[in-house]
Amino acid sequence: MLWLGIRSVGRVSAPTVKPKRIRVHVVHESRMVAEAISVQLKTLLPGASVDGWTKSWETYVSRSGGVADVVVIDNELGNGGPTAFKVSSLVRDGTGVVVLGRSLYVPAIRRIYEAGAHAYLLPEEPSEAVAAAIWSAYRNTVLRPVRITELFGDSEPVAVPVLTARELQVVGAYVSGSGASVPETAARFGLSSETVRTHISHARRKYTGADGDSVSKMELRRRMIKDGWILG
Repeated sequence: MLWLGIRSVGRVSAPTVKPKRIRVHVVHESRMVAEAISVQLKTLLPGASVDGWTKSWETYVSRSGGVADVVVIDNELGNGGPTAFKVSSLVRDGTGVVVLGRSLYVPAIRRIYEAGAHAYLLPEEPSEAVAAAIWSAYRNTVLRPVRITELFGDSEPVAVPVLTARELQVVGAYVSGSGASVPETAARFGLSSETVRTHISHARRKYTGADGDSVSKMELRRRMIKDGWILG
């Protein structure tokens, strides 16, 4: 039985126990993805439905009101900060999280699971996998597809500097490929420039080398990508 709590029914899958109503919100640049998931759920997971779709993280945060039981989010969203930050924000509010991603970079996937994601799905996964992941997220259980388990292998995770959710959000935006300045980053999140500098200083201190030299903005970006905190 590949998916925990899911039994095979012909060519589809269904939960062994009929769930109550599960409200699903999709945060993805493509509305077609939300529509496809909606169609899949009608057949594969009775009781679950896509109640909303937003194109950006900022729009979801401003409009959602925390009404979703499970959020399906695109790992490649180019807004609102790193995926690990978004996941931790959702989990903190008691929301189940399923991440859809194309990246096979193991450190990045590890950071997403460590932040509290219930599943990380690649495009190659069958349609049944989405329903299974949503069902697991609703029950607050972790689902790790075979492909992800194979990528992780038997190796132990490498220790990396731990960034707080706020540091991850602010510093992730500051070192992003768009090259945001301190004032631009401050304006984006409604913070003072001094607060942004404090978060950057804390992150740099965590990445300071043995020689005590503080890392540059470019080096901080490189190391955060290497550790899987942000996408390259």
